[in-house]
Amino acid sequence: MLKHLFIALAIFANFSGLSQNVEGWIFDGEYDNEKIPLVGANVYWIHQNTGTTTDQNGYFSLKKNEETNTLVVSFVGYSNDTLKITGSKTVQHKLYPGQKLTEVTIEERVKPTAISKINPRLAQTISSKELNRFACCNLSESFETNASVDVSYSDAVSGVKQIRLLGLDGRYSQLMLENIPILRGAETAFGLDYIPGTWMERIHVSKGSSAVKNGYESVTGQINIQYKEPMGDEKLHFYTYANQDGKIEGNLGYAYEISEHWATSVLAHAGTHVRKMDMNDDGFLDKPLTDISSFMNRWQYTGKQVEGKFGLSFLSESREGGQKDFDHSKTRNEQSAYGIGIDVRKVHGFSKVGFLLERSQTSIGTIASFNYFDRNSFYGNRNFNTEQLNLYTNLIFQTYLFNTSHSYNTGVSFTYDRNNTLFQDSTFNINNTVPGLFLEYNYKPTVRTTIMAGMRYDYSSIHGGFYTPRIHVKHDLIEYLTFRGSVGKGHRSAYAISENSNLLASARTFVFEEEIDQEEAWNYGSSLVTDFPLFGRDMTFSVEYFFTQFLNKMVVDLDQDDQAVHFYNLDGKAYARSFQTEIMIEPFERFDLTAAFRLTDVQTQYAGGMKQEPYIQNYKGLISAGYSTNMNKWKFDATVQFHGLSRLPGSYEENAEQYDIDSPKPFINVIAQVTKNYRFWSFYIGVENLTDFTQERAIVDVQNPFGNDFDASTVWGPLYGRMFYAGIKYILIK
Repeated sequence: MLKHLFIALAIFANFSGLSQNVEGWIFDGEYDNEKIPLVGANVYWIHQNTGTTTDQNGYFSLKKNEETNTLVVSFVGYSNDTLKITGSKTVQHKLYPGQKLTEVTIEERVKPTAISKINPRLAQTISSKELNRFACCNLSESFETNASVDVSYSDAVSGVKQIRLLGLDGRYSQLMLENIPILRGAETAFGLDYIPGTWMERIHVSKGSSAVKNGYESVTGQINIQYKEPMGDEKLHFYTYANQDGKIEGNLGYAYEISEHWATSVLAHAGTHVRKMDMNDDGFLDKPLTDISSFMNRWQYTGKQVEGKFGLSFLSESREGGQKDFDHSKTRNEQSAYGIGIDVRKVHGFSKVGFLLERSQTSIGTIASFNYFDRNSFYGNRNFNTEQLNLYTNLIFQTYLFNTSHSYNTGVSFTYDRNNTLFQDSTFNINNTVPGLFLEYNYKPTVRTTIMAGMRYDYSSIHGGFYTPRIHVKHDLIEYLTFRGSVGKGHRSAYAISENSNLLASARTFVFEEEIDQEEAWNYGSSLVTDFPLFGRDMTFSVEYFFTQFLNKMVVDLDQDDQAVHFYNLDGKAYARSFQTEIMIEPFERFDLTAAFRLTDVQTQYAGGMKQEPYIQNYKGLISAGYSTNMNKWKFDATVQFHGLSRLPGSYEENAEQYDIDSPKPFINVIAQVTKNYRFWSFYIGVENLTDFTQERAIVDVQNPFGNDFDASTVWGPLYGRMFYAGIKYILIK
């Protein structure tokens, strides 16, 4: 009898002890929709001395504490989070790069930009703090303080901005929304303006070839945008913005948790530009009059074994530009002035579901999206209309071999692109179906080394079958010094007119010398990153070099003829070289400083020989600083950009004065902002282009816009002078 009693007591004590433990898994939030463990993450009770670290599966088990129910989870270079533990629910939590939390005051201090500690790719996370340093109204304006991504206007009349990564146009970077491809084909020219800055939680920028599971299109890198989630920290936000040029914007976001597992949110954006400006007296509006509105509804589900994200968005925009005298209420036949009109409608929907299987680190993820984009536009006497439908699905299975040092993911994808374009009296209809399959292997032989190798095969109904191999290696040479190397190939289908619609604002004749083949390029990259603390303060120093070599490229030749643009396949060499060094440091408490310098060399074999590509600056320097007073009551931010020389195409280069346009020259641009924070409210004022440097003459033959020499695409510098702005933010945390 006593024997059975002791056994019962032992079993009871065992179960009682288990009930006193908190257990769970900590995952890397940098890999959305996947369960990548954070090995060695710290898990401890707040204000206590008891804690533990996660194992190779990201798993932890910690005895409950009677004095507190708040866990702190931390990992070097990642956001420290506090978790309220109630009941016996198993913890599954993701940490995101770029933030840290002081253990004593539990006051969040976010790093503006951080380089991933564990990603084998060279990946930077631009945090919400960086996005809030200046009034980034949309994605194209979110990189003003970033050394890696260049931002410039595409022409002098449409107001559209473009980005470049590693010296090449943004179309060679894969743009993703939470790992879903976006802004493809006809959207690449305008789409950057369609992502409101206030909707974004963070941006991940990785350089070099991307992971094969995300597709074949990445050549120079990947820009992955993370929106604010329904289950995030914010319950309600309201932003307003206005500047002296007549731009007014408003943004509203609301999140509601329906139950323990379901949450939804709505995001709304509206903006207008109402002031007619012609500061250089050339007769053309400096900025078009615009009206834009967009709306998104997101849903999020989190269960023990299943996670899901769903969304649907709508957008409508109109732009009216051209000469000041153009009356958009009249037809073009009724007047002699030069006008520009652009109307866009867009619908986008997506679904992402992840299933966590019984085996640890084993999951299945599904991604599906559709995107409809319709643009009707005219430039003077030219008409350009395009209708595009994109469908995308991706099925990913992830697990490990033998042990968690050998993991892999494999799956199948399907992409459908339909693009119907009307240019003048010519139609261009493209239907491209691309099924594909991929395999990616991750090997971690030691805690210091990670190897990621992948291969995918895709079959295009237009271009046939093609392989995309990629490999990334990361090795910690010593405790604070990390080497990364990568080699990978990228492919993409070119859309000549849509991707160069800035040339529609000219009299150039579009000459298609041959059918354009699929673009294909290799990218090679290496980097060294050190996180050695300098005098006890955070410091990150990086050196990187990337080389992109094209096997085929759509050559956009502006040099053959000043009155034409020629499109043809590459016959010879084309490459881009980028060397960058950057330091991010906190010299003293609450003061962040970044300094960077980059050299860029982009060359292409044109019909007239090997030449530097036009409008690409040969260097860029940047110094960016931000200071916050105690408790973050005041914030002071400033960025100084140093821009190098570029070249004009054709005879513009040597005869700029004859064409009455400004020759390229180095210039400095300064941005500054002051913010006053209250508990829920923030008020800010700022200035762009403080130096007031402008390219005053950017239009060839501006007095004769219907003549054969007219060209508004010769932009190499700022078009607008010093501009002041102000805004108000209201944020209610859950």
